Amino acid sequence: MKETTFIVKKFMENFNEMNADEKSELIELLEMNDQDLFDLIFKEKETFISKFPNLKKFAY
Repeated sequence: MKETTFIVKKFMENFNEMNADEKSELIELLEMNDQDLFDLIFKEKETFISKFPNLKKFAY
């Protein structure tokens, strides 16, 4: 899943600038399997935004 890899790279590139809330959400997000992560970010955007509001700016 090339798209998922791209988004995760964006998160990691910005990791040092993230605050504690953003890092906490990122840890929770990265515990998901690849398919669930893809579905959440690309197919269920509203759910992603409501569940991980601090990461929205890095994903889109």
